[in-house]
Amino acid sequence: MTTSKIPKDRRHHAALGFAAVTILLVTACALLWLTSHFLGRGEIQTASGTNTPDVTIIIDAGHGGIDGGTQSRDGLLEKDINLAVANKLYALCRLAGIDCRLTRCDDNMLVSDDIKQKRKMHDLKNRAAIADEYVSPVFVSIHMNSYPDSRYSGLQVWYSKNDERSRSLASYVQSYAAGYLDPSNTRVIKPATSSIYLLDRLQVPAILIECGFLSNENESALLASDDYQTKLALVIFAALCDSISTNM
Repeated sequence: MTTSKIPKDRRHHAALGFAAVTILLVTACALLWLTSHFLGRGEIQTASGTNTPDVTIIIDAGHGGIDGGTQSRDGLLEKDINLAVANKLYALCRLAGIDCRLTRCDDNMLVSDDIKQKRKMHDLKNRAAIADEYVSPVFVSIHMNSYPDSRYSGLQVWYSKNDERSRSLASYVQSYAAGYLDPSNTRVIKPATSSIYLLDRLQVPAILIECGFLSNENESALLASDDYQTKLALVIFAALCDSISTNM
């Protein structure tokens, strides 16, 4: 029996295809394990239909459109990282069967083109209004930090003072970040002031996560990494699940 040789480029493509499938399978198994581990109490809805509180996680990717937010020294825009992390968190929630919604899923502000004045304020009001559409919303806003002194780094969570459950949400996320992302992170949660419009306006459990400092060169490089963005989303997801199952 004769055997024909497979062209080198086809072997290369086949190897890449196999590697991609392997990565997808490993990722799926990891996500399923996380779902089982953190949702195993049966208090949050899973795809298998376990009993749950009626919770909807609203995932807000901060900024968008002409509002780029802060940026790194090499031009990395906050709005883009916010959306990347938010999309990953949304995918995890969907996989777990948790009701969830993105405030934006593309590079746009939440304001119509015919609004010419105070577009930023209209955008924020429209984001906050999304929470009013649900019976039991949990609002999670994803942002990046910046400071003139580039030595500062680390994730930090702000919480709304309008609902006592917000503090618990913030504590879980801050604790998980220190435990699984950066053990050297000694930052503590902070109550939002009136300068943080969304947390000041919302009357539901609400937190704003500053995922790290784009002004810090090392942390900026991490935040630009797809792998680190995935870790961020996983940590936030696990913390939210634990907090919601305990306190909602």
